[in-house]
Amino acid sequence: MINILKPIAFANAFTTVALTAYVICRVVSLIAPDFLFGVAKSWFHTFSVDSLKGTASMDIGTFVFGALTLTVLVWITTYAGAALYNRFAE
Repeated sequence: MINILKPIAFANAFTTVALTAYVICRVVSLIAPDFLFGVAKSWFHTFSVDSLKGTASMDIGTFVFGALTLTVLVWITTYAGAALYNRFAE
């Protein structure tokens, strides 16, 4: 039995999750920026992230542009992945 994915629904679901994570990350960066750098340090074992700390907060235009480009990228790549999965599963 072959499980066929609905590429549009799959892409919509992944895009919703990614955009939600983006917004949550932004909120956490406003409330607890040092926490985010602590997480980054724990993920990137041999890299120093201290020099990456910004001196100014992200403006709303940059936030919206990031959200838009992220959603487009995630939707297209997830749709393509689901479509390829369906093709290879046949």
